[in-house]
Amino acid sequence: YADSGGWCIQRPTGDIRNAAGSAVRPEGLLRFWIDCPSGAKKRDAAVFPGTRIFFTTGVWDDPGGLEGVQSEYEGVVDDLNRVIDETREIREENDEDGVGVVNKLKDFGALVDNSKEFDRLQSKKEAMEKAAPPLGASEAANGVKIAPKGSLVIKGNKIPDW
Repeated sequence: YADSGGWCIQRPTGDIRNAAGSAVRPEGLLRFWIDCPSGAKKRDAAVFPGTRIFFTTGVWDDPGGLEGVQSEYEGVVDDLNRVIDETREIREENDEDGVGVVNKLKDFGALVDNSKEFDRLQSKKEAMEKAAPPLGASEAANGVKIAPKGSLVIKGNKIPDW
């Protein structure tokens, strides 16, 4: 840490809320602070002398890991599409005339299995999307990504006289 600021990356152990209020799970939280000993003012906004400003945003600092996750995500999407196609085929076959009751019962079991597999894959897909960098994330030359939105907290010893 320096005298006028500092930073750290914290690893969240659970979901956090992003700026839009959605639950996300970034690889890390980039937290940093700066001190403003002299203050600053622009138009109608002012930072009083002696104020500390805290920033927090999501960070993904393992580019190699992100590539592996992307590959796994694409596989989950492919599996989901396969289950949807299989279900559609079974339903179309059962809608044809002359399909016996025995075949419909056999196909019902396959539809139940497909439904369970769909739910499992859909949950996995949503969890992976929650952990992925959002669209619009800034990317550094080394592949580290930073969320486009975060939070800002200003702490000081003076109360504005607005």
